[in-house]
Amino acid sequence: MTSFASTLWTLTQSHTITAKTHLVLQALASFQGCRGLFPSHESIAARAGCSVRSVIRALETAYRLGIVERTRQRQRVSGRLVNGVNRYRLLVKPLEQARAAAAHYTQQLKDALARRKQRLFLSDKMAAESDSQSNLFNAEPLSAAGMSKHDLISWCESVGNRGRT
Repeated sequence: MTSFASTLWTLTQSHTITAKTHLVLQALASFQGCRGLFPSHESIAARAGCSVRSVIRALETAYRLGIVERTRQRQRVSGRLVNGVNRYRLLVKPLEQARAAAAHYTQQLKDALARRKQRLFLSDKMAAESDSQSNLFNAEPLSAAGMSKHDLISWCESVGNRGRT
C-alpha cells in the first residue's frame, strides 16, 4: 500500500470520510503521472462511478482534512483570463497536511468575512435609507433652530398669541 492509500484507509476506518469520498480520492490518486495530477471533475466522477457533485464534495472534504492540495490555474483566452485546469497534489506528510488544512481554513475565513462585510454594508445602507424616511429612535427630529417639532409648534403658537394681545 502506498502511504496515501494507507492514509485513506485510516480515515475511512475512523469514519472521518465516507466510503464514497474514499472511492473519489482513490480515483484521483489513480491519475497520478510523471507530469502531475490534473484530471477534470468529470474524469474523476467517471472513474469513481459517481456524480460530479459528489466529486466536488469529496474534494472539499479532502482540502479541509489537508490530504489534497489544489492549485488553480488561470489561462488567457482571447485576451481574457479564464479558469484553467486544477492541479492537485496528494499530501502524505503530517506537516504538509496541517499546512494545507490551515491554508484552506484561512481562505474559507477570508471568504466568510468578505461576505459578512458585504451584508453589513448592505444592512447599514438600508438602515440609512429608512432612517432618512422615519426617525430610528422614535425621537422627534430637531428643527434648524435646534428645537423639536413639538417645541417649535408650541413656540410658534406662543408667538402668534403674543401678537394678538
